Amino acid sequence: MREFGEITGIKDRIATVKIRRKSSCGSCTACGMKENQNEVMLEVSNDLDANLGDWVELELKSMSVLKASAIVYLIPLIGLILGVAGGYAIANQLSLDAELCGAVGGILVTVLSFIGIRAMDPILNKKGNYSPKMVTIINLSLKGENTDGK
Repeated sequence: MREFGEITGIKDRIATVKIRRKSSCGSCTACGMKENQNEVMLEVSNDLDANLGDWVELELKSMSVLKASAIVYLIPLIGLILGVAGGYAIANQLSLDAELCGAVGGILVTVLSFIGIRAMDPILNKKGNYSPKMVTIINLSLKGENTDGK
C-alpha cells in the first residue's frame, strides 16, 4: 500500500507527514481518519533526510497490512467464540443460565483479547514492520510546479 504526503514537521529523525483522504477512500477509518476528517498526520522515520515541505511516498507492505488485520480482527473473534463456548460450559457445570454466561464470557474474553493486543503493541512495533516507511522524495515538478526557477 502506497500513500503520498507532505512533510509538515521534523524533530530529530522523525518526520510528521500529512496525508490527505483520496476520493476512492471509504469510511473504514483504518488509516486513523475519522469520517468527517480529510487528512491524517503520521510520524515516520526520516531515513531519506527529507526536508520540511517535501512530498514523500510512504509504503506499508501488503503482508504487514494482512498480518495487522489478522491480529486486530481474528484474535478478538476467536476470543469471542472461545468466551461464549467457555461461558456455556461453565453454565452447564454450575446449573446457571447458559445464554447469560455465554454472553458474559464472550464479552469478557473479547475485551481481554483487545487489552492483550494493546499490551503487545510496543513489542510488535519494535521491528517497525507495521509502520509506514518513507521510500521516495517526490520531485515537485511532477505536481505541476517548476523547480528550475523559470
